Amino acid sequence: MKKISWVIFITVFLFKPELSTAQNLLANGSFNADISGWTNPFVTSEWVSDDGAPISGNGSMRVTGSNNNNSVFGMNSDSFSVQGGYWYLTAGSFKTPAISVSERGLYFIEWYDSSDVFIIRDSIDSDYGVDDDVWHDLDGYLQAPMNATSAVMRLMLQNGIPGQLDPPFGLWDDAVVMQETIFVTGFD
Repeated sequence: MKKISWVIFITVFLFKPELSTAQNLLANGSFNADISGWTNPFVTSEWVSDDGAPISGNGSMRVTGSNNNNSVFGMNSDSFSVQGGYWYLTAGSFKTPAISVSERGLYFIEWYDSSDVFIIRDSIDSDYGVDDDVWHDLDGYLQAPMNATSAVMRLMLQNGIPGQLDPPFGLWDDAVVMQETIFVTGFD
């Protein structure tokens, strides 16, 4: 039975390749050329051409916060469509430079209903005090609420040292939100 299941599985993907490809729902998650598709009027952001996570190569988004007192700051993606009850693979890579007081990275997926009313926020967090000058990967597997029709990804950094004079900053790269398209049930 297991062999027949695998033959059917492979045959479907050979003749229906659109079923085997997942698409990043973010307009721009690689930051290979720019940081379009990301906004936040309360932080400073810029494209960095020569520093990126190993997955996609050069290009990342530098985010600088304006508050040094244990603040969380970051950038917001453009809204993207989701289907309620479906599962989503989410990921992102961040780096906290040694000269920055940022201590960790985290991201939120905020879910909204058809009237753009906020439903709930899921978060994926790193530990505090991660190694500086190293790219760290975060990933999550999240289920959209049943009444969700859209979502926003928020790439955040946190400054854990209050009272610093220098503004906290860090880098983000390889942000991904993909709908889980392969539902596996009944395999032995």
